[in-house]
Amino acid sequence: MSQAETAEQRYADFYPHQAASVTLRRIYQQVYGDDYPDELEPFGFVTRTDLARLSEVLSLRSGQLLVDVGCGRGGPGIAVAKAAGARLIGLDVVDSALAGAAAAARRLGLAGAEFRRASFTTTGLDAASCDAVMSVDVLWMVWNKQAAIAEIARVLRPGGRFAFTTWEPGYVDHARILTRAGFVVDVREETAGWLHRQRSVYASILRHREQLEQELGAGAEVIIAEARDTPATLADTPRMLFVATLPGRPPVGGGPR
Repeated sequence: MSQAETAEQRYADFYPHQAASVTLRRIYQQVYGDDYPDELEPFGFVTRTDLARLSEVLSLRSGQLLVDVGCGRGGPGIAVAKAAGARLIGLDVVDSALAGAAAAARRLGLAGAEFRRASFTTTGLDAASCDAVMSVDVLWMVWNKQAAIAEIARVLRPGGRFAFTTWEPGYVDHARILTRAGFVVDVREETAGWLHRQRSVYASILRHREQLEQELGAGAEVIIAEARDTPATLADTPRMLFVATLPGRPPVGGGPR
């Protein structure tokens, strides 16, 4: 198992119980208010504002192929693909997350969405096979970011875009890594209001630790540890949105294959 897979597998015990945790869902609802995409049942810090921005910058057309790397239980990728009428392939290394994503696609009405077991560095996709790639709050777990971004460059078609959110500590320069992989960086921006919200979520998780342990079982351990250990690093580790384009024009007559 790769280091990327090992990091993401920490959530293997969490995903099967996520939907049943009334307490965790209420925490996000209270902190995020109307900006929380409740109907998607997401895990993490994605907002309606994030999803609208991703839809805007990816500029997908009907029938094009979107790949969501580290899709989790599927909600964000489903929302972006459905808004554009695009096709969707979601990739994750956690089998229970993929099962939840397939159920979410049926519930949210995105017929034909596919969910596959794959990692950021080994997607299993053909070269130049997709029109856009997105990823929400996953790349921070990938040890070899250069390999991960090179893999995204490999699977994108000329002119395709890669948009992702992640946290950027001072020792990581995502723009430089993107440029080395052949991308042109179009957007590097801090996501609005992320710090207060993330701190508030973590504080509430710690206050409701006992309820979360009852609802999530062993799956509570990973989010409680994150809530305990992460706040000290946040001030110097902003949550960022990056958008990058793979240069070159799509082939004449190109489009969904």
